[in-house]
Amino acid sequence: MSSSSFLFCAVTSILLSISTSVSATEFVFNTNFTSTNTLLFGNATIDSSVLILTRDSPFTIGRALYPFKIPIHFSNSSFSFASSFIFSVAPQPNLLPGHGFAFLFTPFTGINGTSSAQNLGLFNFTNNGSPNNHVFAVEFDSFQNLEFNDPNDNHVGVDLNSLESNASFAAGFWRGPDDGEFKELKINNGETYQVWIECLDSLVNITMAEVGMKRPRKPLISVFVDFPGLLLDEMYVGFTAATGQLVQSHKILSWSFSTSNLSIGDALLITDLPSFVPQKEGSIFNSRAFVLGITLGGVGLKGKKKTKG
Repeated sequence: MSSSSFLFCAVTSILLSISTSVSATEFVFNTNFTSTNTLLFGNATIDSSVLILTRDSPFTIGRALYPFKIPIHFSNSSFSFASSFIFSVAPQPNLLPGHGFAFLFTPFTGINGTSSAQNLGLFNFTNNGSPNNHVFAVEFDSFQNLEFNDPNDNHVGVDLNSLESNASFAAGFWRGPDDGEFKELKINNGETYQVWIECLDSLVNITMAEVGMKRPRKPLISVFVDFPGLLLDEMYVGFTAATGQLVQSHKILSWSFSTSNLSIGDALLITDLPSFVPQKEGSIFNSRAFVLGITLGGVGLKGKKKTKG
């Protein structure tokens, strides 16, 4: 090989490498969300490095996005990416829980054109179902809306420009030697769950499990998506959540995303995570009788000590 041919090959290889690295997007947030690495809209906040989409206020929307648009590259009319995150959805004391949150690709920042409650901060009653939305979302819904043909009040669904899911299933995971046993997971009990959303050649696999478990072999949902007809050349990625008359907190503890590394979910730390499971109302340590008993008991002990002396 001549020196000029060798130089040409070397330069071409370098350019291809640079092109690949520039076009690929990858990031990992291990309970280290900040206002500089996350765009916040509506009621979304960050507290102790945890992303909080909604708290205990009714009829609110919280949205959080990765701050840079992601180039969407189609190879043979297909698209690939992987994302994993750890979440906790918890009810609030003395309030009925609702409604849910979603992982999403969206062409716009902000929450204009969206509504709270059953709309999850994704769409409103006017633009729901419009092909101009260009939104891909995976919803985690804790309320059954018959107008959207929800299967139940505890489900995961794939939403393409509409809150009527293209595919949905009860929240949970498959287990057992032949993956034939299904364990349902309650979305809004405060427990922490890990989700894997993996897309290879436009086949989307969605899996969830309790934090600390290996990713189940059998996906909860597996569906082909026509991404070239759905997404634009550049998209934002992130989360949205909403409350209505029903209220619950929606928290994202950790999040990883990559357009080239399908095992990016392995980068999430799954130990020493904060717990948001609410104390049971009936717990003896949380009861008025227990507190009153301790208080009176303390007074009684002091009185006895005085008398004995």
